[in-house]
Amino acid sequence: MEITLVEKNDEFIEELEKYLQTHNLNEASFNELAKIINFSFSIENCSRLLSHHICEGLDSYTQQSQRYVKMGETSFIVPNEIIGNELENEYKKNVLELIDFYRKITQVNEGFCGRKATTKDYLYGIKIEDGRYILPLATTTNVFVTLNFSKIINFFKTIKRLDNAESKELLEKIKQVIGKEKIIMLIEKFSENRIQEEQIIEFEKKQFEKINEENNVILINNFENSIIRSALGAITSTSEDTPSKIKLDWSENALEKSKGITQRVMGYGHTSIIEHARTNFGLMMSLTCYHQFERHRLPSNIREQFENIPLQRNVIIPESIQQNNEILKEFENKIKQIKEFRKKLIEKKLQTTANYLLLNCDIIKLISSTNARMDNDILSERTCNNAQWEIRNLYNKKLELLKQTAPIIYDQAGPPCTKGICPEGTLTCGKIIEMRKKYGYFGK
Repeated sequence: MEITLVEKNDEFIEELEKYLQTHNLNEASFNELAKIINFSFSIENCSRLLSHHICEGLDSYTQQSQRYVKMGETSFIVPNEIIGNELENEYKKNVLELIDFYRKITQVNEGFCGRKATTKDYLYGIKIEDGRYILPLATTTNVFVTLNFSKIINFFKTIKRLDNAESKELLEKIKQVIGKEKIIMLIEKFSENRIQEEQIIEFEKKQFEKINEENNVILINNFENSIIRSALGAITSTSEDTPSKIKLDWSENALEKSKGITQRVMGYGHTSIIEHARTNFGLMMSLTCYHQFERHRLPSNIREQFENIPLQRNVIIPESIQQNNEILKEFENKIKQIKEFRKKLIEKKLQTTANYLLLNCDIIKLISSTNARMDNDILSERTCNNAQWEIRNLYNKKLELLKQTAPIIYDQAGPPCTKGICPEGTLTCGKIIEMRKKYGYFGK
């Protein structure tokens, strides 16, 4: 792993270091002073296990897409804890077999070149996007990172939660790049104030039990009167009266008045009012899909820890693979083989190594708290026919449930082609009429 392309506001870092020579700061004060410092760098050749944590701890990053990576003998991480013992060769053999299988099932037809956009361009009809479901989190990637320095402590806390040799190496390299003794000392001190894992896991488990494979998108709770709250948000900005008096004046007509106000103000394009409509959803998805989910930088999520994903849980197999009996059988055999090896590692108290052999098709549970403005923005992207199929299915289910909570807020949610010109250009699916019938559009 390497940290490269580093750029930071050195003059401000220098001033902060000097200030710390004579002042004692608590965590909140450190974060406040760090707001004037910007920090950017590239993390190269880290595992996708580590990159999941990196992406969770940041709001500005770009990760190398797995579909553009050529897999080979140097394209995966071997954990330090098995290097030099009898498990190293077995680990490498398993990973290389997965990579060979991935390359086999995503072969393109002879003579084909260019963008691999359709299944007909592939020998087995399996696109790279589907083939990658068999790859493990041990495979490497690159992440380009930019953050405000006030987030460095939370970043350290997130990476420390992984607690393996690779995460420790990353943090050591970042400390070397920062290079200031007093700053590093405070980062270390404050980042040790981490969450209580056992207590958090115990609480989360009760929530995760509500989600299962048959109900992989569930509405856990929402505000009872989201439309009224949105309307009050709109009126509060322009009225001399207090929100409580406004609602009292509306009396039994509150809901009807709120519908009209919300619809009118949203029609102006003022969507900030629907931030008052919040929901908590339970979701269950593959790790492939979770990577897509992470890209929306949602601030309020809890997810299963990777080590708590049960070995016996089913996986998600793309339809293109299910349609080929020979490939499907081999796919399922690979999964069984990897799960057996992971079980062996866990029994030997090598959980951190076992985590590297989680596959992209393995399923994780999470709970996400969002507001309607966030959801409408995400639905615009993820209900598009060009969105990755699994996350598109999840968000279509979520949209149906959202419409039941507050129709006026969500009835016009959906892909942008339902309300105007398709923004995909030459990559358009060409099904605008069908999409408008499915989702509805203004003026219908």
